[in-house]
Amino acid sequence: MPSKDIKYTTRNNETFDGYLSEPDGDEKVPGILLITAIFGVDDEMKEISDAWAKDGFVVSTPDIFWRTVPGPTADMEVAFGRFGSFDAEQGILDVEDLVNDLRAQPRCNGKVAVLGFCFGGRYAHLSAARLGVDAAAAYHGTNIDDHLDEVGNVKCPVSFHFGEDDPIVPMEKVEAIKAAYAGHANAEIAVYPGATHNFSMTYKDGYNAEAAKASRDAVLSCFKTM
Repeated sequence: MPSKDIKYTTRNNETFDGYLSEPDGDEKVPGILLITAIFGVDDEMKEISDAWAKDGFVVSTPDIFWRTVPGPTADMEVAFGRFGSFDAEQGILDVEDLVNDLRAQPRCNGKVAVLGFCFGGRYAHLSAARLGVDAAAAYHGTNIDDHLDEVGNVKCPVSFHFGEDDPIVPMEKVEAIKAAYAGHANAEIAVYPGATHNFSMTYKDGYNAEAAKASRDAVLSCFKTM
């Protein structure tokens, strides 16, 4: 299965780094734009990208923090610092460029889902609301509740997954997300008892194998509708 480091170019001809994973073969397949947690494109995110490619997707994983502090980091102060200074509106413009780049990749059939981990959850939701993507999903996604007034614009299937004991995304926020999406026919908002933040990430504190498998199976089913 081929994977490689790549360069992206924005609408203003700025360049930044990322990682591209493709399935074996040469047929055209749907794409997944993976928006990472605050730790960036580290080895864990590359492993996750490769795993989704094995399931039959071309996976684009950008260094979404290139405008602030680029690169992967395990330093919590750096990670939270660049999260706090991130410009969300500029971020969704970059995501739009990234969606367009993925659609133009030789292996992509033009269908694109956005998958967010933690920090990336907001951009999965906003991509569904603003960018006309074909599916959106998130694991323990943060800041989705800041944009619930845009749920009415979401037409694609969505699959959002939360831990019941997550202090970063407490249940009152999850309940607000559930309520906002209640009228959406293809929205799955799932909660896992006993799971906390980062339950889907193998190498992070909080990993929960049962919740990770159940949520991944659900997202895979969602993305296979593309």
